[in-house]
Amino acid sequence: MYFGLDIGGTTLKAVTVDDAGTVIARETLPAGGRISRESLFAIARDAVATVGRGEPPDHVGLAFGGLIQPDGTMRIDSTNLPNLADLPLVEAFGEALGAPCRVEHDGRSAMRGEAWTGAARNVRNAMTLTLGTGIGAGLLLDGRILAGAHGGAGEIGVWRLVAPPGSGSWPTFEDVAAPASLARRAGRDFGEMFAAWQAGDDNGSLDDVFRLTGQAIANAHLLLDLEMVVVIGGVTALGEPLRTAIETAWLAACPPDFRRDLTIRLGTLGAYAGAIGAASLWREET
Repeated sequence: MYFGLDIGGTTLKAVTVDDAGTVIARETLPAGGRISRESLFAIARDAVATVGRGEPPDHVGLAFGGLIQPDGTMRIDSTNLPNLADLPLVEAFGEALGAPCRVEHDGRSAMRGEAWTGAARNVRNAMTLTLGTGIGAGLLLDGRILAGAHGGAGEIGVWRLVAPPGSGSWPTFEDVAAPASLARRAGRDFGEMFAAWQAGDDNGSLDDVFRLTGQAIANAHLLLDLEMVVVIGGVTALGEPLRTAIETAWLAACPPDFRRDLTIRLGTLGAYAGAIGAASLWREET
C-alpha cells in the first residue's frame, strides 16, 4: 500500500493506493499556508492515520506547490507554503510521520498520477496542463518525468505569449489566461463566463484565453513532440465543451504538417491527481 500527500496552500489531500493504482482511501483536510509547521505536521499525521485506517506507513510520497531545490528545501518566492521555506522536507516530514519520505513538485506529481492510473496511462510522451489559480505543466518524456537541471521544468505559466506593452510589466500566460484570476477580476464564476462565451454573448472576452492556451500547447508540442496533453484543474468540471474549445484553439495555432495526431484529454483523477502521483514516488520510475 502506497501513501501519498499533496500539500497545497489551502488544503492537504491524502490517499492510499494499491499496487494496481486503485485508490483505497482518500481525505482532504484544511491546511492554510500560514499555519505553523507543527500544526501542519499534526494535520499530515492525522491524514496518514485516516487513509491508512490504522496501518502505519512504510513510506510516504509528498507533493508540494513550490519549487523544490536539489537539497530538498523549498524556495520561498515560488510557494504558497512560507512555513516550509528553507526546511529540509524529506528529513522533517520523515521525522514527523515516522516513515521515509520522498518529495515532488505538485505539477510533476499530477503528471505521475495521470501516467500511472489516469488519462495518460500507457503513454510515454505527455504533458499535464494545469488551469486554475495559476497555470503550469508536468512533463513525461520517453516514459520519464522531467524535472530539468534546476527543478523548474514545466513553468509555462510565466511564458510571455503576448507582445510587450509600451509601459508597465510584461504580462505572462497566466496573467492573461489563468481561470481563477479571470473569474476574480470579472466578479463571475468561470463556468458562467465560459457558457456566455460559447453562446457569443460576452463580446469575445475569452478569445485571448483560448488563443494563448492553443499557442502554449502548440509551442510545447513543436518543441517536445508529444502524444498527449492532459488538461487538469477545477475548470475540467466543464467537461467536453472545454476540451473541444482547447482542441480547436491548439489546432488553429499549430501548422497542420506538425500536428502529428496529438490528443487533448481531460484528466481523470480530479483533485487527487497530485496525491496519487506522490504515492507513486515509491514505485519504479514511471
